Amino acid sequence: MMERVADKRIFIGAIWLGATTFRALLSLLLCFRPISRLASAISASSVGVGVGIDSAMAITLLYTLVSSLSLPTRRDVLSSALFLPAAVSAAEPPPREVMTTVDVTEKGKSASVSRKRLTGAGDPAWKYPIKDVSSIILGEPFPDKWPYSATDFKRIDEEIDTTFYKFPKLVYHIDEGAVASLTHYYDKEIPDGSDILDICSSWVSHYPRDFPQRMKSITATGISGIELACNDQLSAYKQADLNTKPVLPFPDKSFDVVTCVVSFDYLTQPKEVMKEVTRVLRPNGKVILSQSNRCFYTKAVGVWTADMSDRAHLRVLSTYMHFTPGLGTPKALDISAQGPGTNDPMYIVEAKRV
Repeated sequence: MMERVADKRIFIGAIWLGATTFRALLSLLLCFRPISRLASAISASSVGVGVGIDSAMAITLLYTLVSSLSLPTRRDVLSSALFLPAAVSAAEPPPREVMTTVDVTEKGKSASVSRKRLTGAGDPAWKYPIKDVSSIILGEPFPDKWPYSATDFKRIDEEIDTTFYKFPKLVYHIDEGAVASLTHYYDKEIPDGSDILDICSSWVSHYPRDFPQRMKSITATGISGIELACNDQLSAYKQADLNTKPVLPFPDKSFDVVTCVVSFDYLTQPKEVMKEVTRVLRPNGKVILSQSNRCFYTKAVGVWTADMSDRAHLRVLSTYMHFTPGLGTPKALDISAQGPGTNDPMYIVEAKRV
């Protein structure tokens, strides 16, 4: 099909080029020698190719005829339906956002929630390199014992998180470039047919839009039941405040992948939560923590706000994993999108269940 389209493009392009070139040559000829002078010169001359006054008049008529034609521009030809049939439209880049409507029922009341969602496709000009920064983050040996105390997990705002999220926010906490880099990473790294758990989730999980069809299941936990109900990629969800009760309400070895997007910095009992993540992971399963450089500062724990550099944050997440029995050596990656309009960085700290 594509070969036939290519042949048609070459054929029509040649016709357009020939007609345009012919008209340009006639214009050039008449510009340098007006037709009246051309006719006289041809009539009086016995030298040349034997062209007479009738031929000159024919040239004039031919030029007038060609000039009267409304030849399409090259842009018109390239975009015409004849030149590019509907079958080729699939080559267009996917949309960067889509409008979705989700029916939500909460406390016996139902409502339809319409919201634009980023698809994670991003700008076609963006690139998504993956840089392993483990040697930088893990270069210094970990301490022999768990290095944190209860004070390290105090927050400026100790109000219960479900109260903080009493009213759903339904906003993005990272920009489109960071969303796209994470979506592309998930697309490469999470195998089709997986059972996925997204903890500390919300109305978006940043998975590729076709993940619900490609994966066996997508389950989530989060502090806002309404936001989880608005997440159109989930096959199931359970509301859970992991700071109040750091327990994942699922059986052992239930999932192939556990993800957490820019939220581990709010957990006041990260050691216990990471143990739960390990418990629900299947052997060789993977935990993927993603992190950018934004946060609700008053809600982030002290060990996070003590040093707001990206390097320090990746070290903290790696330390959580290092001191979790059953997890292998953590890996730190910089997956930040590159290109015009990108801003927020995006990092991954991940480890496998051993």
